[in-house]
Amino acid sequence: MKRIEAIFRPERLQQVAAALDTAGFHGFTIADARGHGRSADKVGEWRGVAYEMMVTHKLVITVYVDDHEVESVVRAIAAGASTGAVGDGFIAVSDLVAVYQIRAVGTGSNGDTVSTGEAAAPAGTDPGKGTT
Repeated sequence: MKRIEAIFRPERLQQVAAALDTAGFHGFTIADARGHGRSADKVGEWRGVAYEMMVTHKLVITVYVDDHEVESVVRAIAAGASTGAVGDGFIAVSDLVAVYQIRAVGTGSNGDTVSTGEAAAPAGTDPGKGTT
């Protein structure tokens, strides 16, 4: 499995969500982010004094997919997030060792690992440390 994280302009959220939905990917995690990059700095004003804002507001979405779905998700995010201007953001893809359904961990059910090629950790074990 892969984790896909994308950082993009907050005003493009509707387009990104629609593109993912059209591509058949209906769930993602979203968070606010602040950062400094190549996009133009904005100017603010406080008590009549202008100042340069060194950070910009962005959104981060995370999508977990099987290996064969990566290209479809990356294309959907890029299509929804792109404005063609500096500061559109970026997409990162990383490998996952295991993904567990929280409700299944500790129940002794071996078929509830989402994807790793291995069974879920049995009840009474710590998946990171082996049996206890």
